[in-house]
Amino acid sequence: MFGRKRRQMRHELAEIRRQHAEMINAWEREEQEPVPQPEPVGDLAPVVDDFLPADLRVPTRDDVEGMMMRRQMPLVLDGEVHACPQCGCYRDWIVFALGDEVWLRCRAGHQALEPRLDTAWFDRNSGPNESRHTSFDEVLRHLGHPDT
Repeated sequence: MFGRKRRQMRHELAEIRRQHAEMINAWEREEQEPVPQPEPVGDLAPVVDDFLPADLRVPTRDDVEGMMMRRQMPLVLDGEVHACPQCGCYRDWIVFALGDEVWLRCRAGHQALEPRLDTAWFDRNSGPNESRHTSFDEVLRHLGHPDT
C-alpha cells in the first residue's frame, strides 16, 4: 500500500517538475523575443470635448476662491476646546478654507487664522458643496451668520 502511494507521489512530483520546466522555458523565450515598439504617432485627431456642459460640472477648488461650512458643535484642537480669543465663544463657528489656510469666525464676527487646521481637515469634516455664492456676505447670510 505504501509503495503504491510513494510511486504516485513520485509521479505527481515529476509532473510538477515538468510543468515548472515548461514555464521557465516559456519565460526565457518571451525574454528573448524583441518587445514590439509603438509606432510613431502622426497628426492627432482633433479633440472633442465630450464632458459635461459647464453648467452641470461641480466646481473644483481652483474654480472657487474659498469654501465655507458651519460647525455648531465645539471645536476640539490638540485635546482642548477652542474658544474665540476675543469673546470666549466656543461653538457655532463658520470655518472657511481659503487656499491652503483655514480661518475661523465666531458668532460675534471675530475672525482668525487657525494654523492647527488645514484643508485636509476641512475636506474630511465638511459635507458636499450644496450651493455657490457670489459674495462673502451672501455666504454668511446663507449659513445663518449675518455680518454684524
